[in-house]
Amino acid sequence: MMLPVRAPSLALLGLSATVLLSACGGGIDSVSARAQVNAPIPWEQPVPKAQCRAGDPVETDLQGRVPLVDQVSGRSTTTGYACNLERVGHSPGDGAGWQMAWFEDCAYYGTGTGLFPEEGSAKPGQSNPGVVVMDVSNPTAPQISGYLDTPGMIDPWESLKVADSRRLLGAINARGGDGGPELDLYDLSGGCNQPELLYSDGPEGTTQVGHAGNFAMDGTIYYASSLPEIHAYDISDPTAPWLISQDFPVGTHDLTSNAAGDRLYLANNGGNGLAILDSTEVNNRQIDPLVSVISELYWGGYTAQHTWPIKIGGHPYLLFVDEGVSGLSKHGRCSSGQAPFAHARLIDIADEANPHTVSNLMLEVHDPQYCEQTILDDPSVFGYDSHYCTPDNPDNTRMIACSYFQSGLRIFDVRDPYKPREIAYFNPPAKPGYQPGSAYNLQGLGGAMDWTTAHPRWVLEREEIWFTSQQNGFHVLRFSRPINDLLGLAD
Repeated sequence: MMLPVRAPSLALLGLSATVLLSACGGGIDSVSARAQVNAPIPWEQPVPKAQCRAGDPVETDLQGRVPLVDQVSGRSTTTGYACNLERVGHSPGDGAGWQMAWFEDCAYYGTGTGLFPEEGSAKPGQSNPGVVVMDVSNPTAPQISGYLDTPGMIDPWESLKVADSRRLLGAINARGGDGGPELDLYDLSGGCNQPELLYSDGPEGTTQVGHAGNFAMDGTIYYASSLPEIHAYDISDPTAPWLISQDFPVGTHDLTSNAAGDRLYLANNGGNGLAILDSTEVNNRQIDPLVSVISELYWGGYTAQHTWPIKIGGHPYLLFVDEGVSGLSKHGRCSSGQAPFAHARLIDIADEANPHTVSNLMLEVHDPQYCEQTILDDPSVFGYDSHYCTPDNPDNTRMIACSYFQSGLRIFDVRDPYKPREIAYFNPPAKPGYQPGSAYNLQGLGGAMDWTTAHPRWVLEREEIWFTSQQNGFHVLRFSRPINDLLGLAD
């Protein structure tokens, strides 16, 4: 979740124009441009629906929709919707916020503002504010083992992440989506359910930067973001972080790096889309490092959320997720024939100077032809929008799990990135009323549809998925049919 930010700088428009001309064949005589002309046609329609088990409580309307009739009848609050997934463990707590991270047998998720409900409300606040530490060593009975309430953990918003290689949990103070400057770092090496605080302060030179953020892949840099700012912190010594740079040519919502650390993939809301940066000098800790733009790809109309570099069949792609629409109102988008809600997409980055979209992970609720129907289901700023997605294996991706707000958790088969399809979904029954740890409720909402917003976690060895929803807290799901069966593979 975010606020609008600046557009790309005029100095970079030449690069953006090159990307657009290349995609349109506008006089760019290159192997890459010619290859794109001969490439398969990108997928730009709702993906095929999942084939569900007999007896599954399947959706009753459009793919991804919670229709008003189900909200009024109570179907959406008593049964929910599921296809090829069943819940085997659950811990509702006080509800959940925007993000979840994990390490070994533990999950960590943010909650609300952690202090009090909406201003002026007489409703009680949380008894245990901050990030929930969830012990999932027994997936059928997950247990809360503690709470982290240092400044960066009270309301980490979308900055809560784990660096597996270094056993570090980190977050930025992001109260209300625009906090700072505290960075919190915890050591997980003594046991995932007993995080040990290493650092909680604003590194010298830090300004207001609290919204989202992520570790570089090697875990030695933490990139904090609060559009349009990015701050790169050296955390080689996690007890003494220091500011490498805050001089970046474009801003980001959330971001990822490559394994070498010399590339950053930004979800840039300026114009909305992808910016690929050369971060070599930041990664090398040079004095006054220069960060340059390699390419930009913008499609407008949405709000960029996050990125994740993946490989499908050895080929490099970027999993890119938008959240919400920007510019026109939802009614305006309907009248202009545009999709009313945001979705994830796959972008080919083999030629990083010329990235191009190969497929859109759309549901029927994203189809413009149903726009006038679906926008009536809920008046909130978010509806059936995407927010965070996770590949099953970044180095060999077959499936992607996505949090799609009111459409719940959606599972896509992307082995053919030009022909994605849905294989499972789970949309928990809503829990109307007040949950003090839910950011959804703190905005005065909390009706007949839940919000699924955080990164899901794959546990492939048990064919499980962990996720949070804002009304219902923490969930453990298990596939009710073998994954290989869902993928059409022989045992």
